[in-house]
Amino acid sequence: MNIKQFDNSELQRVLDHLVPLDSLYCIKVQNLIINTLYINPSFCLHSDEQTNIDKPIFTSFECEAIAKAVVKEKKIEDWAVTYMLVLFYQRYGQVHPGNKAWQFMSAYLQIIIMIAIRKDEHSAKVSQLSVRLRMGLKDNNPQSEIVKKLINIHAQHVSLTKALVLLRQYEAQIRNDEKSGKAVNQKLAGKTGQIRLAYEVVAENKTFVGKTYTNLQNNELSKEHANKRYLDSSDEPVRFTIFSKPHKNDNVADAESIADDDPPALLDNDFKPSSTTAKSSELQQWKLKNNYRHARRNQFHFSTNLRKLSLLSYQMLFARVWQLFIIVSYKQRQIYAVILLSLLSGRKIQDVIYELELDKSQRKWLIHESGSAADSYAMSNTIKVTSNRRSHLLPHRQSHDNEFKLPLPARLQAVIENKFLVDSDEVSKVLASLKVQLELPVLSNQHIDACLYTVIKNELQEPLHADMVTGVDVKYSSPLYYTSIETISLEKTYYSAIQLLTKYCTADSQGELRQLSMSGTKSNRYKKYIGSDMTLNTDICQKFFDELAEAAESYNGRLKRNVSIRQDRYIEQFNAHGVWLWHIIFIQTGIRPVKNAPGLLNQFDFRQRLLWISDKEERHGQGQGRLIPLSDFLIIAIQNYIEYIKQFAVMHNSIYPNDQFPINNILNSSQPLIQLFSQNPKGFTGITPSKVRYQIKDFFSHQDNWLRHQLRSLLTNRSPEHLICALYGHEHPDQEAMHPMSSLSINELKELSFDLDKVAVELNLRQVEVNIYG
Repeated sequence: MNIKQFDNSELQRVLDHLVPLDSLYCIKVQNLIINTLYINPSFCLHSDEQTNIDKPIFTSFECEAIAKAVVKEKKIEDWAVTYMLVLFYQRYGQVHPGNKAWQFMSAYLQIIIMIAIRKDEHSAKVSQLSVRLRMGLKDNNPQSEIVKKLINIHAQHVSLTKALVLLRQYEAQIRNDEKSGKAVNQKLAGKTGQIRLAYEVVAENKTFVGKTYTNLQNNELSKEHANKRYLDSSDEPVRFTIFSKPHKNDNVADAESIADDDPPALLDNDFKPSSTTAKSSELQQWKLKNNYRHARRNQFHFSTNLRKLSLLSYQMLFARVWQLFIIVSYKQRQIYAVILLSLLSGRKIQDVIYELELDKSQRKWLIHESGSAADSYAMSNTIKVTSNRRSHLLPHRQSHDNEFKLPLPARLQAVIENKFLVDSDEVSKVLASLKVQLELPVLSNQHIDACLYTVIKNELQEPLHADMVTGVDVKYSSPLYYTSIETISLEKTYYSAIQLLTKYCTADSQGELRQLSMSGTKSNRYKKYIGSDMTLNTDICQKFFDELAEAAESYNGRLKRNVSIRQDRYIEQFNAHGVWLWHIIFIQTGIRPVKNAPGLLNQFDFRQRLLWISDKEERHGQGQGRLIPLSDFLIIAIQNYIEYIKQFAVMHNSIYPNDQFPINNILNSSQPLIQLFSQNPKGFTGITPSKVRYQIKDFFSHQDNWLRHQLRSLLTNRSPEHLICALYGHEHPDQEAMHPMSSLSINELKELSFDLDKVAVELNLRQVEVNIYG
C-alpha cells in the first residue's frame, strides 16, 4: 500500500471534522492526536512536522468533565474520537513513545483519519471503531481481550499489511473457538471483524458494499404480515393476529414478552361476527363441548393429533426405510435419504428437500464439521433466545451457546455430502408404496414429520427435549426462551429415541445406527449447557442472594433516625428488606415481573400453601390467573416480613404523621404486600421492577425476568415437565393445568413445593434476620 502524505492544512481539516470546534477542550484534544500520530510514523499516513505543539497533559478533572459533557450533550457519535481518547488517556496516562498502548493508539488513529478523509459510506466506521475501543477499556467487558491483542500486535512495530494478517488470524481463531464451543460465545469474532474490515478499507482501498434489502413494496408487505400466524386446519387456512403489548414496567425483550403472554388467537379470515353471534348459545355449546373434549383427552392421554402413528408403526416403518435405503440404486437412495433425514431430525420433508438442494456453505441446519479425523455432517439445532448484551454478565452465563448438534449415520452422510434435487412427487410415490408394503392405514408427509417428536414426547415423556431436538420455533414453545439445559441430557434423549426407532432393524443395522451415541459431535464436548442467555452460573446466583441478605441485615445495630425522612436509616432498611423479599418470591415462584407483583396479601393461602397470581398484566381477562405452590422457605420469609412491617408501622407512623405507612390497607389486601419508599414522588408505593432496578443499580444489572430464567433452568430435568409448564403458564394445548375442566390434580401441582425448597437449598438461600430495634 502507498503511505498517504498529508500537509498541515489537510490534516487540520480532518481533525476539525473528527474533533469539532464546539467540543470541550477541542484544541487540546487535537494537539493530543497530533502528538500521538508521531509515535508510530508512517504506519499508513505521513504528515509534515508541526512546530510549537506542546505535549498536552489532561488532569483527571478535565477527563471527567469531557466524558460527562459527551454524555450530557448526547454527542457520543459526533464526538466519538474525543470520547474514546479521553477514556484511553484515563486508562493509560500521558502520551509516551515507549508505551505499547500509545504505540497502538497512534496506528489506530491513523486508521480512523484515513477512513474519515474518504468521505464515503465507510465514514460510519469511525464511530464503530471508537465504540469497540471504549468497550474494550472496561475490565469486565469481553472486548478487553480484543484491545489487549491489538496492543500486542502493534507493540511489534509491524506494518499495516502485517498487522492485518495477524488480525485476520486472531479473528479466525476466535470464530473457530466460538463456533466449536471451545470458548464461550461472547460475539467477539463479529466485533473483531468490524476492526479488521476497517484495516482492510485502508490497506486495500476497499469499496463500500452495503447489505442487500428487499424493495420497498416487499418491505411493506412483510411488515403488514409480521404479526400474523397461520394455523393448520383440515378444511381451510386460518390466520390470526398477534397484537403487541407494551410492557411499561419492565425491561423484558419484546419478542420474549409476546411469546410468554401467548394471547388468545383472534381469527382473521375475513369473518367478523356480531356481538350477538359471538355470544350466541350455539357458540357457548361448542365451547363447552370443546372443553369437555380437552378434559377427556388429557385424562385418558388420547392423542389429539391424528397425523401420528403408533410406536410400533414407526419402528416397522424406520426398519423398512433403512433396509431399502441400503439396497436401492443411487438415485432412489436420495429419495430414501430425504425420508430418513425427516425421521431422524423431525423436520418437514419439504424443508429437507430444500436443504439438500443447497451447497455446503448455504445449508442452515445440516452442518459440515471439519478439522477432526474425518469430516462429518451433523444436525444443528439453534434455539432463538433473547441475547444477553450486558457485557459484565457475559462471563457468568450458564449457557455456553444456543446451538447444539446431533450426529447422523455415516452411511447417510455419504449420500447427502453433495447437493441434489428430489421431486416431492417422487417422495409421495415412495410413501404410498411403503404404506402398502407395511399395511398401514395412513401414511403421509405429516406422519413422517411427526415421527421423532412423537417418540420423544409420548414414549420418552420429554416434551421440552422434543421441542429442542426437532427445532421447534420459540414462538410456538415459550419454555425454550427460559431454559438453560445440559447438552448431555438432550444427547441422551436423542440416542434413546434412536434406540427405540431401530428396534426392528437387523442386528448389523442396529449396531451401525446405535453407534451414534459413541461418536457424538465435536462441538458439544465444550458446551455443558445450552439455551437461555439470561441464566447465570449457580455460584454467581448464590453470591447475589447472599449480598442481598447482607444488605438487609447490615442495618442491624446501626439504625438511627434523621430529621429528614430521605436520610432515615430505618427507611433504608425497610427498602432493603422489601427488595430482598421481592427477589426471593421470584426465584421461588417463577412469576413474571409485572407491576405490584406478587400482589395482595389475600392472594396467599398459607394453609393450602398456594399463591393465586395473574401476571399477564397487559392482556385483558386478568381474572384468568393460575395457582403457584408455595415452598416452606417462601412461606416463612413472607410471614417474617409481615411481622416486620407491623413493627415498622408502629414506630414509623408515630414519627412521620405526614408520610404514613399504609399497614392497615396492606393487611386488608387493598394495597400490594411489598411497598417501597420513593423519594420522588415522596411516599410509599407498590413495588415495581423499575423501582427494584433503581434500588440495586450500583450493585447488579440484568433483565427484570432473569430469575424466571434461573428457576426454569434449575427445575428442568428435576421436576416433571408438565408441572413446570403449569407453574409458568406455558401449558401445551389440551393440557391446561388451570383450565376449569382440566384433569390435573391440584395436589400433584403442590408436589412442586418440595422441588422449590431444593432450589432454595442449592442457592444457599437463608432467612434474613432484621432487627428493627437495633
